[in-house]
Amino acid sequence: MQAIQPLGTILRLFAYFILAQGITAILLPLIGNHPISTYSNITSIQTLPDLFRTVAFSDMIGKIIGFILLPLVYLKVSKQENTNPFIQDKRIPFDSLSIILGITALLLSLPSITLLAELNQNIHLPESLSSLEKSLRSTEKLAGELTMLFVRVDTPADIALSFVAIAIIPAIGEEIIFRGFCQRELIQQTRNVHLSVWITACIFSFIHFQFLGFFPRVLLGALLGYMYVWSGSLLVPILMHFTNNALTLILLMTYKKGYSNFNPESSEEIPYVFVFLTLSACIAILYNRKKTYDNHLSNYITNTHE
Repeated sequence: MQAIQPLGTILRLFAYFILAQGITAILLPLIGNHPISTYSNITSIQTLPDLFRTVAFSDMIGKIIGFILLPLVYLKVSKQENTNPFIQDKRIPFDSLSIILGITALLLSLPSITLLAELNQNIHLPESLSSLEKSLRSTEKLAGELTMLFVRVDTPADIALSFVAIAIIPAIGEEIIFRGFCQRELIQQTRNVHLSVWITACIFSFIHFQFLGFFPRVLLGALLGYMYVWSGSLLVPILMHFTNNALTLILLMTYKKGYSNFNPESSEEIPYVFVFLTLSACIAILYNRKKTYDNHLSNYITNTHE
């Protein structure tokens, strides 16, 4: 039974994802004027006009249904105790400082994550798996071209749509299903915070199917997971996730349009000393949050036993 419960939680998470992707795949040819195969062809993505809005609306609707509405329906019909991820952990009083420090820790982690991403890109599989590596790199290139649809926008309306589709909806939806449901349930089932955080972070990275960016996304997922636990509020990882996606989109837009010389996808312009200092500051914030969390738990236990 102890093994079946976590497995059920993980399988339900994959069901949310499959449903979201399935809805997106169905909507792409319905909303747009092109067959579904168009969106897996790099040449078509680069040359055909008006694909951006089709991809943006299809992806948003899929995520809203699969990542937000379906989990909320499950929350309503399950009627289980302690299943609502939107309720503040009663052991930890809400503190707006958690939001500020969470976003600060996220920003401080970005140089290290960027460096790790570049190292991950340079990992090569053995010669016997060269065909697999070629397939993974082709998938990564396709994902990159789809992302560029959201970067190469010019009108205020399309820029706003890009931010909603890339920054707002994923931040809310992904944090609901990964941290709010999966991680929280795993912690309740296993009684092991660290194991639950890292399992969820690995699934979070795996389910994006961008394996050449697997390790940095695991690190990001773990950071979001720990800040959720130590703050007791789902709002903290949601805002951190939003900050990460919005900042990445802004930096890519300004770089690709020639407004900036800083390439957010490259670590060449980031000094190693800066990486070390920002990572140290990030770890210091995490240590502070962990100590504050421990103090809250200690006070809660003391007060409930008086």
